[in-house]
Amino acid sequence: MITLYKYSHPSRAETVIWALQELGLEYETKEIDGKKGEQRSPEFLAVNPFGKIPTITHEGKHFTESLAIIEYLNELHPDKPLTLNKADENFAEKNYKLRQVISFGMIEIESYLWILTKIKVLDNYENWPEGTANNCMKCIQKALPIAYAWVDEQEYIAGDSFTLADIYYQHLFSWLKMLGVELPEQVQDYLKKLSKREKFPKR
Repeated sequence: MITLYKYSHPSRAETVIWALQELGLEYETKEIDGKKGEQRSPEFLAVNPFGKIPTITHEGKHFTESLAIIEYLNELHPDKPLTLNKADENFAEKNYKLRQVISFGMIEIESYLWILTKIKVLDNYENWPEGTANNCMKCIQKALPIAYAWVDEQEYIAGDSFTLADIYYQHLFSWLKMLGVELPEQVQDYLKKLSKREKFPKR
């Protein structure tokens, strides 16, 4: 049995839930109340010393970082459906595209989204200097046209098949919406398409 530790509010843990459901893996969830600081409790720090969500336990071992968790879960499935088949024609090029898309999202979008969220949603508890939020948004806006073009050019964000990159970008685009960024029509259509998948988490 896989145990997923998640917040009681939406977070990166939702990407892991979606992956678990796409893969058909049996799991249970344990909610951590971030407002009460339960992620810093001795009990949870014994599971993840960094006090971060999501975390999973499986066969007595602990796994952290959402994308790495999804990769691990995918490897548990005999068909590894969330990544590309190595027997595919042009596998190296297709796999490069998958990894490029994910790396771009992490470096050029998510890193700034997280700082922006700390400032605008979490009361700037780290005391980022004035102007940081605007600079973060400028960096995000500079990167977004590239991601939007990927949505335009192909069936899914990293190619012609559904992969873990789509799970990741659904999270990123939804995060942008939460922060008030207006997404273009093609991206909204892409999100609607993803939400219609049979295993998409129903909130």
